[in-house]
Amino acid sequence: MRYLSNVSMRDYLSCVRLSARSGGHMARPSVEPWLGLSMTGTLPTHATRGVRVSPEVLAEAFYASCRYLLRVILAGVDGSKGDIIDAVLLTAIMDADIGHLDEIAALGWRYATYADGPPDGFRRPTSVRSLSDRLGLPYETARRRVDGLITQGRCVRTEHGVHARLINEPRHHAGSQANYAAVRMLLRDLKSRVPQVDWPMADGSEAMRGEPPLRLVNRRSAAFAVDTLARIADVAGGYNEAMVYMGIVEATGREASGDVWPTLRTSSLACSLSQPVPSVRRRLHTLRTRGLITTQAAGFDARPAPEAEALVSGLAAANLKRLQVLFAQLESLEVRLRSDGG
Repeated sequence: MRYLSNVSMRDYLSCVRLSARSGGHMARPSVEPWLGLSMTGTLPTHATRGVRVSPEVLAEAFYASCRYLLRVILAGVDGSKGDIIDAVLLTAIMDADIGHLDEIAALGWRYATYADGPPDGFRRPTSVRSLSDRLGLPYETARRRVDGLITQGRCVRTEHGVHARLINEPRHHAGSQANYAAVRMLLRDLKSRVPQVDWPMADGSEAMRGEPPLRLVNRRSAAFAVDTLARIADVAGGYNEAMVYMGIVEATGREASGDVWPTLRTSSLACSLSQPVPSVRRRLHTLRTRGLITTQAAGFDARPAPEAEALVSGLAAANLKRLQVLFAQLESLEVRLRSDGG
């Protein structure tokens, strides 16, 4: 995953901690999960492997995904200049280009480490139309953005379409390592907060194969990130709105406990996302209009309005399915991600 922001993860965490402190906490009855999903009648009753899916499971899995996606957005180092749309486009191009390698396990492992980038003969260029359709972007927006990325030398146009440029430089390597670490943290969050689901065991280490499979894990997580972000953006009203919404979900899920709900403030949220306050304020207005957040006297939180609960429940349920697909793919490829932080 390759994203850039001018705020480090340490700065992000300090800001979101400040968000909870500056907003304070308002005690109120908490008879429903913190994401407010208990009143919908559209929740699935079972996930794969026969695990019963409760609103709490959906909320905690959604929190973990938002936390992961924010980490890869804020920790990237490849020059996206903080632009989430360019970052998502680059990731989607990469996924279309080389994501198919892992359909054959031996081929996926052949080009698994950072030192073993796939040759051009394995690349599958994609079209602007395909990118537009997958990401839910207007065609002209996608075309203009792709043209800009080509001008910057970050992707290449051929007679068959657009493909990602293979980058071998220190900051790209650092970005790959950051995403790899973020996927491990995602698994750790899921095992800790969603133990009801049978996540893959982390009893081994890919170190037995030599270098960590940075490229393999990046390829698989790219598909998850692109599709999850596209779904959230569709519900939230755009990719910038999606980033703000994920920031709210992450902060609410991290701080909510028992009958205590965190009250978030615009300035602290803007700090955590390294975004101008006026821009975040506009995104918040869109999220309120769509019923995705609850406004309080002193701020806001991630509980949806009653009319939006079914929509958010569907979003959370689809996210859980994508998470299971991601880790099932990694498990089938015999990737053993250690989730103990070691």
